[in-house]
Amino acid sequence: MNIAQLQGFVYTAQTGSITQGAKQSFVSQPAMTKMIQELEKELGVPLFDRVGRGIQINDQGRAFLNYVEAGLDQIKMGVEAVSKPIIKKRPIRLLVEVASALIPDIITTIHKIYPESPIQLTQRIAAVNETREFDFTISTHQPRPDRRFVPLLTEEILIGSMDPTLTTGGLITPDTLANQPIVSLGLHTPLRNTMEAYFKKYDLNLNYQYESDDPASIRAMLSTGVGVGFIPSVTWAATGKFLNLARLTPDPPFRTIYLTEGQTKEDTQTRQVANALVALFVSERAHELRV
Repeated sequence: MNIAQLQGFVYTAQTGSITQGAKQSFVSQPAMTKMIQELEKELGVPLFDRVGRGIQINDQGRAFLNYVEAGLDQIKMGVEAVSKPIIKKRPIRLLVEVASALIPDIITTIHKIYPESPIQLTQRIAAVNETREFDFTISTHQPRPDRRFVPLLTEEILIGSMDPTLTTGGLITPDTLANQPIVSLGLHTPLRNTMEAYFKKYDLNLNYQYESDDPASIRAMLSTGVGVGFIPSVTWAATGKFLNLARLTPDPPFRTIYLTEGQTKEDTQTRQVANALVALFVSERAHELRV
């Protein structure tokens, strides 16, 4: 195998299309097809499943992609190291799946410790980046047992609306929300997953009237009086303080946000980042919403 084959495989995997992979590699589609076939033959396993007229990367392909991306990154860094007078610092890969309102502070915190390293921010896992390792992940997903992690905070999820009659008394039962126009993040986003699991206990299907994958859009709609939403008491405090709020009763929902380190071995800088981010989230608790 050669670099052209490997780069072509990466382009094809990232785009999910041999045609698009060929375009990015500046080769013909038949040439790209042959490169993939030769690579699969050499490895002795298929890397893609053929679905109709298209292809879909399989488990072997995703596992191989993880190593190939890392290897090509290392080669690129090696070329830059010997061909440029100034060594470019490896970027810090940051995944922030929750607490998006704090992203400017999170990035500023990391940049103080890695001042010369660019930061590559991802806010949601997609097919293109799901195989990549992140240096730091901020998420409500339970961290892998083989990774170092620390809980940043546990926060209650409140109900918020511009309508004062809905939240009169500061308490609300789950069934009260059954016919309300809910403004929410879309399916399979962390906050939505937390609330779906919560309402499943009550066998409730809510009226999700407005959905978006962009938290800022949801916060803007709630602030302008559109519908009823879920308000994390710390990380959405800046929005919630302008809304009428209520606690779900008798069993309020909570979520825990974790910081997970991606490196197999901790060094001084990663420890400093972890400590600084813990301090940041602790400071945010001072603004926690109260009902």
